[in-house]
Amino acid sequence: MQRELLGTEWQVKKLTILIALAVLIGLSYIWAPTSELWHAVSVDFFWAVNATLTWGEPWQIFWAATNTPVFDKLNGLIMAIPCLWYVIGDRSRPLSLRLSHMLVMGIGIVVGVYFAKHAFRSYESLSPSLIFSDTFNNLNELVPWLEAKVSADDSFPGNHAVVAGIYGFFFYFAIGRKYFWLALPIAILGGTARAVAGAHWLSDLLVGGAIHILPIMALTFTIPAIRWTESFLNTLADVLVLNLPTALTLPFVKLARKLA
Repeated sequence: MQRELLGTEWQVKKLTILIALAVLIGLSYIWAPTSELWHAVSVDFFWAVNATLTWGEPWQIFWAATNTPVFDKLNGLIMAIPCLWYVIGDRSRPLSLRLSHMLVMGIGIVVGVYFAKHAFRSYESLSPSLIFSDTFNNLNELVPWLEAKVSADDSFPGNHAVVAGIYGFFFYFAIGRKYFWLALPIAILGGTARAVAGAHWLSDLLVGGAIHILPIMALTFTIPAIRWTESFLNTLADVLVLNLPTALTLPFVKLARKLA
């Protein structure tokens, strides 16, 4: 898929493929033969990553810190760094397009998280730490002075994985490799921290992530969402400049000219 065409035209075939793929991945989670496979792989993955918490105190502190509410807020600021770099530094694209990319990605993340939090409320999914409560490496015992989140009684899907997936895929497909390599470690850390602590299964991340990320990517890239957003931002800018006092709009006009 050419980057220049993403979100600028209808691509019904690719839209259908992405939605169908999300449905198939979701069905694999509830169909007995593949659901058992997902469970077995997820258990093995949990023991593998949770076992790394025996590597020493610095490693334990690192993962405990990345599972705190403070880090969740800090991670949002860290995620903004590649976004700002792209908006400010990429003069090869119109400013309205750069802002459209960020706005569409932001809306996609908000929509993805909303459905991840509300669509599966009635589905009980206990995290690995609750299933293996007596045998797993508990960060709250290893690092008692940090209050880390290590469990969830509604672990499916992984909200952090949904955010990280939309963020990472958007940078890879729409924005460019240069910015993607900066965004990638941020996305990986945000998506895996809860799994190491024991709050999510691998299937929560992969299946739960895919059934939200793929439809969001489809609605972002295979319909003219980015073109519509860019048109809206250009129209909004024209309306504001024409109707607001010059003293109020002039600083923003000068800034936009510099960024353009």
